[in-house]
Amino acid sequence: MEHARLRFPKGEEARHYNVLQKLSYNLVIFLLGPVMVLTGLTMSPTMNAAAPWLLDIFGGRQSARTIHFLVALGLVAFVIIHVVAVLLSGAWNNLRSMLTGRYLIKGERDDR
Repeated sequence: MEHARLRFPKGEEARHYNVLQKLSYNLVIFLLGPVMVLTGLTMSPTMNAAAPWLLDIFGGRQSARTIHFLVALGLVAFVIIHVVAVLLSGAWNNLRSMLTGRYLIKGERDDR
């Protein structure tokens, strides 16, 4: 919950994902992503022959469109929150760690 309060971990703890991060990444990857794809397929008229059950699952094209839109909003919110958190917690160090795998902790020398 410290991440939600914009209190970012220090020291060795900063190298590991916390519960909120793990939960949000799993939610995006295993729920929002598949729902986005399935509702997108449901909106396509050509999918009637291949997978008519998609219309039954989502309650028709209009319901699928609404769900698709809400999931898209969730993904946009996730990206915005993610970018803001990266900027607030130290953009240079975070970008370097994403590209090179080196996350520098204050007090450590970067001799590698």
